[in-house]
Amino acid sequence: MKKSLRNWIAGAMFVALMVSSVAVAMGSAVMPLGSSPEIPAASGDVRLRTTPNGNVEVKLRVANLAPPGRIVAGADVFVVWIRGQAPGAEAQNVGALKVNKKLSAKLTATTSLSSFDLFITCEQSQTATVPAVLELLPFHYSAK
Repeated sequence: MKKSLRNWIAGAMFVALMVSSVAVAMGSAVMPLGSSPEIPAASGDVRLRTTPNGNVEVKLRVANLAPPGRIVAGADVFVVWIRGQAPGAEAQNVGALKVNKKLSAKLTATTSLSSFDLFITCEQSQTATVPAVLELLPFHYSAK
């Protein structure tokens, strides 16, 4: 019985590995965002897909957000940033999160970077050109 159970577990692990390998080979993966003590209830995930021209489509979903002004005084909007991983790389504003009544938000963006860091900041304007110091819900992606 124990040998049968071990064989079943090994088979299930093999199938799971193959499914995740197929998802990566097809250029699509879903990964969780990091957490932030400033908004402990917030959670989210990022769906990445390689586009036919080699860019990376980023679909961000976040739930249980607090209003930005509760996190940083004077802030009115959450802004999503993508920054390359090269030393000294500057962050790019890829859009503002539109938070609904259920405190959830979605954003889709595209980047030419194959490896990057994604994070959210609380800003006074959605057109901010430099991110605030407090980086929330960090996500790190390195292409293999």
